Amino acid sequence: MRGMLRFLDNDSPFGHVCTFLGTVIAVNLLFVVTLIPVVTAGAGLCGMYYAMLKLVRYKEINPLAEFWRGFRDNFKKATLTLLGVAAAAAFLAVDLRICALMTGPLRYCSTVVYGAIIALAVLAMYLFPVMAAFEGKMKDTLKLSVYFAGGNLPGTAAIAVLNVVPLVLTYINPAMLPLAAFLWCLGGFAMIAFCNSMIMMRRFARHLEPLEADREEADRKRILEEMKMLEG
Repeated sequence: MRGMLRFLDNDSPFGHVCTFLGTVIAVNLLFVVTLIPVVTAGAGLCGMYYAMLKLVRYKEINPLAEFWRGFRDNFKKATLTLLGVAAAAAFLAVDLRICALMTGPLRYCSTVVYGAIIALAVLAMYLFPVMAAFEGKMKDTLKLSVYFAGGNLPGTAAIAVLNVVPLVLTYINPAMLPLAAFLWCLGGFAMIAFCNSMIMMRRFARHLEPLEADREEADRKRILEEMKMLEG
């Protein structure tokens, strides 16, 4: 009985897993709610990434409080960003259609358009996480997004796979769509955001304030070095 209680304790490995899954599901449900009005989807992305980046860094969070803070603080900028990305995507889609109707060498302009679509997709993958992690104007967010995307190509490729493969698997078998929709609504969006956040945080952490434990460890090392200098 005592062993069972230890197994179910919040500090046990099983308890940590349950806490993690509960946090992911809670954040995912909040994000799904923001998708309903559509216009709040950008702020919802920021809220989800704000919570997931915090979860990666601090291990335990209050999902509602962290999601709401990321949603509220970035609402205007995230909404305008989403509209800008959607407008750019629509413009490129029209260009692609025009290229398909062309004849001769001009038809190959579609290669340039495909390149622009890939660049826009990569930029969009970073825009909302960067917005959630760092304060600043839109131009600063754009610069940081390009910096993080281009400065870590293996990580960017891994994030692209994490975003694209689940979508492909979702539609590869129409008979499984109801189950896929259930999994997406239950925790799919937030789980992918968490995996992306784990990759991104490796680069983000260098530009964020150190954690309290890191500051304490740095202070301890500094004190030890000073003591050695005094002894010497």
